[in-house]
Amino acid sequence: MYEVQFHPSDIRKQVKYFFLTRKTARRLAAGAAAGLLLLLAGLAFAPLGVQSLLVSSELRILGHQNNLQREILEERRTGLERLRRRLEAASLRQQQMGLILGAPQNERGLGGFPEQLDLSVNVPEAQLAVRQAVKLDTDSKALLVLADDLARFAHENDELTRSVPSICPLPIGSFVLTSPFGERLSPFTNAPDFHAGIDLAAHVGTLTLAAGDGRVVFAGRFPLRRNVRWWRYGNVVVLSHAERYVSIYAHLDEIVVRRGQQVQRGESIGTVGNTGWSTSPHLHFEVRVRDGAEGEPVPVDPRIYILNYQWKGHEAMLAASRTAPAPAFDPLPSRFR
Repeated sequence: MYEVQFHPSDIRKQVKYFFLTRKTARRLAAGAAAGLLLLLAGLAFAPLGVQSLLVSSELRILGHQNNLQREILEERRTGLERLRRRLEAASLRQQQMGLILGAPQNERGLGGFPEQLDLSVNVPEAQLAVRQAVKLDTDSKALLVLADDLARFAHENDELTRSVPSICPLPIGSFVLTSPFGERLSPFTNAPDFHAGIDLAAHVGTLTLAAGDGRVVFAGRFPLRRNVRWWRYGNVVVLSHAERYVSIYAHLDEIVVRRGQQVQRGESIGTVGNTGWSTSPHLHFEVRVRDGAEGEPVPVDPRIYILNYQWKGHEAMLAASRTAPAPAFDPLPSRFR
Protein backbone atom coordinates (compact mmCIF):
# COMPACT_ATOMS: atom_id res chain seq x y z
CA MET A 1 0.00 0.00 0.00
CA TYR A 2 1.28 3.44 -0.94
CA GLU A 3 0.18 6.75 0.48
CA VAL A 4 0.10 9.93 -1.57
CA GLN A 5 -0.45 13.22 0.22
CA PHE A 6 -1.61 16.46 -1.43
CA HIS A 7 -0.86 19.63 0.56
CA PRO A 8 -2.71 22.73 -0.68
CA SER A 9 -0.90 26.07 -0.61
CA ASP A 10 -3.47 27.46 1.77
CA ILE A 11 -2.64 26.05 5.24
CA ARG A 12 -6.21 26.54 6.31
CA LYS A 13 -7.28 23.86 3.88
CA GLN A 14 -7.13 20.25 4.84
CA VAL A 15 -4.41 17.89 3.55
CA LYS A 16 -5.73 15.27 1.14
CA TYR A 17 -4.57 11.65 1.34
CA PHE A 18 -4.64 9.08 -1.48
CA PHE A 19 -3.92 5.42 -0.92
CA LEU A 20 -2.75 3.29 -3.84
CA THR A 21 -2.28 -0.38 -4.01
CA ARG A 22 0.88 -1.74 -5.52
CA LYS A 23 -1.06 -2.88 -8.57
CA THR A 24 -2.56 0.57 -9.15
CA ALA A 25 0.81 2.19 -8.63
CA ARG A 26 2.41 -0.08 -11.21
CA ARG A 27 -0.34 0.79 -13.66
CA LEU A 28 0.18 4.50 -13.12
CA ALA A 29 3.93 4.08 -13.54
CA ALA A 30 3.42 2.11 -16.75
CA GLY A 31 1.03 4.75 -18.05
CA ALA A 32 3.48 7.51 -17.26
CA ALA A 33 6.27 5.60 -18.98
CA ALA A 34 4.08 5.03 -22.05
CA GLY A 35 3.16 8.69 -22.18
CA LEU A 36 6.81 9.62 -21.92
CA LEU A 37 7.68 7.23 -24.74
CA LEU A 38 4.91 8.68 -26.90
CA LEU A 39 6.18 12.16 -26.20
CA LEU A 40 9.73 11.17 -27.12
CA ALA A 41 8.50 9.39 -30.29
CA GLY A 42 6.48 12.45 -31.28
CA LEU A 43 9.51 14.65 -30.84
CA ALA A 44 11.61 12.21 -32.87
CA PHE A 45 9.14 11.78 -35.76
CA ALA A 46 7.86 15.34 -35.91
CA PRO A 47 10.43 16.38 -38.57
CA LEU A 48 9.42 13.37 -40.68
CA GLY A 49 5.79 14.40 -40.44
CA VAL A 50 6.59 17.92 -41.49
CA GLN A 51 8.70 16.58 -44.35
CA SER A 52 5.86 14.28 -45.39
CA LEU A 53 3.48 17.21 -45.50
CA LEU A 54 5.95 19.16 -47.61
CA VAL A 55 6.42 16.20 -49.99
CA SER A 56 2.64 15.76 -50.31
CA SER A 57 2.25 19.45 -51.07
CA GLU A 58 5.06 19.28 -53.64
CA LEU A 59 3.51 16.19 -55.24
CA ARG A 60 0.20 18.01 -55.57
CA ILE A 61 1.96 20.95 -57.21
CA LEU A 62 3.87 18.62 -59.56
CA GLY A 63 0.66 16.77 -60.41
CA HIS A 64 -1.05 20.05 -61.26
CA GLN A 65 1.92 21.11 -63.38
CA ASN A 66 1.92 17.73 -65.11
CA ASN A 67 -1.78 18.05 -65.96
CA LEU A 68 -1.17 21.57 -67.21
CA GLN A 69 1.72 20.40 -69.38
CA ARG A 70 -0.42 17.59 -70.80
CA GLU A 71 -3.16 20.09 -71.63
CA ILE A 72 -0.61 22.29 -73.38
CA LEU A 73 0.76 19.24 -75.22
CA GLU A 74 -2.74 18.26 -76.34
CA GLU A 75 -3.34 21.81 -77.59
CA ARG A 76 -0.07 21.65 -79.53
CA ARG A 77 -1.01 18.28 -81.01
CA THR A 78 -4.42 19.64 -82.01
CA GLY A 79 -2.71 22.61 -83.64
CA LEU A 80 -0.33 20.28 -85.48
CA GLU A 81 -3.29 18.25 -86.75
CA ARG A 82 -4.93 21.41 -88.08
CA LEU A 83 -1.69 22.36 -89.81
CA ARG A 84 -1.42 18.86 -91.26
CA ARG A 85 -4.91 19.09 -92.76
CA ARG A 86 -4.17 22.53 -94.18
CA LEU A 87 -0.90 21.26 -95.65
CA GLU A 88 -2.71 18.31 -97.24
CA ALA A 89 -5.30 20.68 -98.71
CA ALA A 90 -2.54 22.91 -100.08
CA SER A 91 -0.77 19.89 -101.53
CA LEU A 92 -3.97 18.74 -103.24
CA ARG A 93 -4.52 22.22 -104.65
CA GLN A 94 -0.94 22.27 -105.95
CA GLN A 95 -1.50 18.89 -107.63
CA GLN A 96 -4.80 20.12 -109.05
CA MET A 97 -3.25 23.29 -110.45
CA GLY A 98 -0.37 21.34 -111.95
CA LEU A 99 -2.79 18.90 -113.54
CA ILE A 100 -5.11 21.44 -115.11
CA LEU A 101 -2.23 23.60 -116.39
CA GLY A 102 -0.39 20.59 -117.76
CA ALA A 103 2.66 21.68 -115.79
CA PRO A 104 5.46 19.14 -115.17
CA GLN A 105 4.61 17.21 -112.00
CA ASN A 106 7.42 16.66 -109.52
CA GLU A 107 7.24 13.05 -108.31
CA ARG A 108 9.53 13.55 -105.30
CA GLY A 109 6.58 14.11 -103.02
CA LEU A 110 6.81 16.01 -99.78
CA GLY A 111 9.52 15.97 -97.17
CA GLY A 112 8.51 12.76 -95.42
CA PHE A 113 8.76 11.52 -91.84
CA PRO A 114 12.20 11.83 -90.23
CA GLU A 115 13.58 8.43 -89.25
CA GLN A 116 16.46 9.61 -87.05
CA LEU A 117 15.78 12.45 -84.66
CA ASP A 118 17.64 13.39 -81.48
CA LEU A 119 14.93 14.01 -78.90
CA SER A 120 15.58 15.45 -75.44
CA VAL A 121 12.15 14.43 -74.09
CA ASN A 122 11.20 11.03 -72.74
CA VAL A 123 7.41 11.31 -72.90
CA PRO A 124 6.15 9.22 -75.88
CA GLU A 125 3.34 11.66 -76.68
CA ALA A 126 5.77 14.58 -76.69
CA GLN A 127 8.22 12.66 -78.87
CA LEU A 128 5.46 11.95 -81.39
CA ALA A 129 4.44 15.61 -81.39
CA VAL A 130 8.03 16.71 -82.04
CA ARG A 131 8.38 14.22 -84.91
CA GLN A 132 5.10 15.43 -86.40
CA ALA A 133 6.24 19.05 -86.13
CA VAL A 134 9.52 18.25 -87.88
CA LYS A 135 7.66 16.37 -90.62
CA LEU A 136 5.29 19.28 -91.16
CA ASP A 137 8.27 21.60 -91.40
CA THR A 138 10.01 19.47 -94.05
CA ASP A 139 6.74 18.91 -95.94
CA SER A 140 5.92 22.62 -95.99
CA LYS A 141 9.39 23.50 -97.28
CA ALA A 142 9.07 20.90 -100.03
CA LEU A 143 5.63 22.20 -100.93
CA LEU A 144 6.97 25.75 -101.17
CA VAL A 145 9.53 24.53 -103.71
CA LEU A 146 6.77 22.88 -105.76
CA ALA A 147 4.61 25.99 -105.48
CA ASP A 148 7.47 28.15 -106.72
CA ASP A 149 7.91 25.85 -109.73
CA LEU A 150 4.18 26.03 -110.46
CA ALA A 151 4.08 29.81 -110.09
CA ARG A 152 7.03 30.13 -112.45
CA PHE A 153 5.28 27.91 -115.01
CA ALA A 154 2.06 29.94 -114.71
CA HIS A 155 3.96 33.21 -115.15
CA GLU A 156 5.73 31.88 -118.24
CA ASN A 157 2.41 30.66 -119.69
CA ASP A 158 0.16 33.59 -118.87
CA GLU A 159 -2.22 33.07 -121.81
CA LEU A 160 -2.67 29.43 -120.90
CA THR A 161 -3.38 30.34 -117.27
CA ARG A 162 -6.12 32.80 -118.26
CA SER A 163 -7.61 30.31 -120.69
CA VAL A 164 -8.02 27.33 -118.37
CA PRO A 165 -11.77 26.62 -117.89
CA SER A 166 -11.40 26.93 -114.13
CA ILE A 167 -14.62 28.49 -112.80
CA CYS A 168 -18.06 27.02 -112.38
CA PRO A 169 -20.23 27.74 -115.45
CA LEU A 170 -23.24 28.55 -113.22
CA PRO A 171 -23.40 30.99 -110.30
CA ILE A 172 -22.51 29.30 -107.01
CA GLY A 173 -25.65 28.31 -105.12
CA SER A 174 -27.88 28.23 -108.21
CA PHE A 175 -27.46 24.56 -109.16
CA VAL A 176 -27.52 20.95 -107.98
CA LEU A 177 -25.24 18.26 -109.40
CA THR A 178 -27.59 15.59 -110.77
CA SER A 179 -25.28 13.45 -112.91
CA PRO A 180 -21.48 13.24 -112.42
CA PHE A 181 -18.76 12.41 -114.93
CA GLY A 182 -18.25 8.76 -115.86
CA GLU A 183 -20.17 5.56 -116.51
CA ARG A 184 -23.89 5.61 -115.80
CA LEU A 185 -27.24 4.23 -116.96
CA SER A 186 -28.74 6.43 -119.66
CA PRO A 187 -31.97 8.10 -118.45
CA PHE A 188 -33.41 7.56 -121.95
CA THR A 189 -32.32 4.01 -122.87
CA ASN A 190 -31.56 2.61 -119.37
CA ALA A 191 -28.42 1.12 -120.91
CA PRO A 192 -24.82 1.66 -119.75
CA ASP A 193 -23.56 4.95 -121.10
CA PHE A 194 -20.45 7.09 -120.70
CA HIS A 195 -21.33 10.59 -119.49
CA ALA A 196 -18.61 12.89 -120.81
CA GLY A 197 -19.47 15.81 -118.53
CA ILE A 198 -21.56 16.81 -115.54
CA ASP A 199 -25.23 17.81 -115.36
CA LEU A 200 -26.09 20.83 -113.19
CA ALA A 201 -29.82 21.25 -112.57
CA ALA A 202 -30.93 24.89 -112.43
CA HIS A 203 -33.88 27.10 -113.23
CA VAL A 204 -34.52 28.06 -116.84
CA GLY A 205 -32.89 31.41 -117.53
CA THR A 206 -29.99 30.98 -115.08
CA LEU A 207 -26.93 32.70 -116.53
CA THR A 208 -24.33 30.40 -118.07
CA LEU A 209 -20.76 31.68 -117.82
CA ALA A 210 -17.61 31.04 -119.82
CA ALA A 211 -15.32 28.94 -117.62
CA GLY A 212 -12.18 30.53 -119.11
CA ASP A 213 -10.94 32.95 -121.76
CA GLY A 214 -11.58 31.49 -125.19
CA ARG A 215 -13.05 31.67 -128.66
CA VAL A 216 -16.53 30.53 -129.66
CA VAL A 217 -16.12 27.74 -132.23
CA PHE A 218 -19.80 26.77 -132.32
CA ALA A 219 -23.03 28.37 -131.14
CA GLY A 220 -26.44 26.95 -132.04
CA ARG A 221 -28.15 23.60 -132.66
CA PHE A 222 -26.06 20.95 -134.41
CA PRO A 223 -27.84 19.59 -137.51
CA LEU A 224 -29.55 16.23 -137.00
CA ARG A 225 -28.46 14.96 -140.44
CA ARG A 226 -24.79 15.51 -139.56
CA ASN A 227 -24.61 13.91 -136.10
CA VAL A 228 -27.58 12.70 -134.09
CA ARG A 229 -25.69 12.49 -130.79
CA TRP A 230 -24.58 16.11 -130.94
CA TRP A 231 -28.06 17.15 -132.11
CA ARG A 232 -29.36 15.72 -128.81
CA TYR A 233 -27.37 18.42 -126.97
CA GLY A 234 -29.94 21.00 -128.11
CA ASN A 235 -28.70 24.57 -128.10
CA VAL A 236 -24.98 24.31 -127.44
CA VAL A 237 -21.96 26.61 -127.18
CA VAL A 238 -18.44 25.26 -127.69
CA LEU A 239 -15.40 27.28 -126.60
CA SER A 240 -11.78 26.69 -127.55
CA HIS A 241 -9.26 27.75 -124.90
CA ALA A 242 -5.65 28.37 -126.00
CA GLU A 243 -5.86 25.44 -128.43
CA ARG A 244 -5.46 23.06 -125.48
CA TYR A 245 -8.88 22.97 -123.82
CA VAL A 246 -12.43 22.77 -125.12
CA SER A 247 -15.49 23.49 -122.99
CA ILE A 248 -19.04 22.55 -123.98
CA TYR A 249 -22.29 24.05 -122.66
CA ALA A 250 -25.39 22.13 -123.74
CA HIS A 251 -29.23 22.22 -123.45
CA LEU A 252 -29.19 26.04 -123.35
CA ASP A 253 -32.36 28.07 -123.61
CA GLU A 254 -30.83 31.24 -125.03
CA ILE A 255 -27.43 31.79 -126.67
CA VAL A 256 -25.94 35.29 -126.52
CA VAL A 257 -22.62 34.71 -128.35
CA ARG A 258 -21.75 33.92 -131.95
CA ARG A 259 -19.13 31.83 -133.67
CA GLY A 260 -15.69 33.44 -133.78
CA GLN A 261 -16.36 35.72 -130.81
CA GLN A 262 -13.72 36.06 -128.11
CA VAL A 263 -15.06 35.73 -124.57
CA GLN A 264 -13.48 36.19 -121.17
CA ARG A 265 -13.72 34.04 -118.06
CA GLY A 266 -17.00 34.77 -116.27
CA GLU A 267 -18.68 36.38 -119.30
CA SER A 268 -22.26 35.26 -120.01
CA ILE A 269 -22.67 33.04 -123.07
CA GLY A 270 -26.33 32.07 -122.61
CA THR A 271 -28.91 30.76 -120.16
CA VAL A 272 -29.89 27.38 -118.78
CA GLY A 273 -32.62 25.63 -120.74
CA ASN A 274 -34.26 22.30 -121.50
CA THR A 275 -33.53 21.88 -125.20
CA GLY A 276 -32.50 18.65 -126.90
CA TRP A 277 -32.61 15.34 -125.08
CA SER A 278 -33.24 16.65 -121.59
CA THR A 279 -35.56 15.42 -118.85
CA SER A 280 -35.55 18.73 -116.94
CA PRO A 281 -33.85 22.15 -117.09
CA HIS A 282 -30.12 21.74 -116.58
CA LEU A 283 -26.70 22.55 -118.00
CA HIS A 284 -24.57 19.77 -119.44
CA PHE A 285 -20.97 20.93 -119.03
CA GLU A 286 -17.89 19.26 -120.50
CA VAL A 287 -14.19 19.97 -120.44
CA ARG A 288 -11.94 18.27 -122.98
CA VAL A 289 -8.14 18.45 -123.04
CA ARG A 290 -5.98 18.10 -126.12
CA ASP A 291 -2.64 16.33 -125.70
CA GLY A 292 -0.56 17.97 -128.40
CA ALA A 293 -1.41 20.44 -131.16
CA GLU A 294 -3.26 17.93 -133.37
CA GLY A 295 -4.55 15.44 -130.81
CA GLU A 296 -8.23 14.75 -130.22
CA PRO A 297 -9.48 16.54 -127.08
CA VAL A 298 -10.27 13.92 -124.43
CA PRO A 299 -13.11 14.41 -121.91
CA VAL A 300 -11.98 14.89 -118.30
CA ASP A 301 -13.99 15.33 -115.12
CA PRO A 302 -14.87 19.05 -115.17
CA ARG A 303 -14.97 19.14 -111.38
CA ILE A 304 -11.17 18.77 -111.34
CA TYR A 305 -10.86 22.03 -113.27
CA ILE A 306 -13.37 24.09 -111.29
CA LEU A 307 -11.46 26.00 -108.61
CA ASN A 308 -14.16 28.22 -107.13
CA TYR A 309 -16.36 25.39 -105.83
CA GLN A 310 -15.52 22.51 -103.47
CA TRP A 311 -16.97 19.21 -104.63
CA LYS A 312 -17.45 16.17 -102.43
CA GLY A 313 -14.80 13.46 -102.85
CA HIS A 314 -12.34 15.96 -104.31
CA GLU A 315 -9.24 13.93 -103.37
CA ALA A 316 -10.61 10.72 -104.92
CA MET A 317 -11.53 12.56 -108.13
CA LEU A 318 -8.05 14.03 -108.36
CA ALA A 319 -6.42 10.63 -107.87
CA ALA A 320 -8.73 9.02 -110.45
CA SER A 321 -8.03 11.72 -113.02
CA ARG A 322 -4.29 11.05 -112.80
CA THR A 323 -4.56 7.31 -113.36
CA ALA A 324 -7.78 6.64 -115.30
CA PRO A 325 -7.39 5.53 -118.95
CA ALA A 326 -9.00 7.59 -121.69
CA PRO A 327 -12.69 6.62 -121.95
CA ALA A 328 -14.54 5.71 -125.13
CA PHE A 329 -16.25 8.95 -126.22
CA ASP A 330 -17.72 10.74 -129.19
CA PRO A 331 -15.04 12.88 -130.86
CA LEU A 332 -15.71 16.52 -131.63
CA PRO A 333 -17.34 17.16 -135.02
CA SER A 334 -15.08 18.78 -137.55
CA ARG A 335 -17.14 21.97 -137.31
CA PHE A 336 -16.08 22.33 -133.67
CA ARG A 337 -12.41 22.30 -134.65
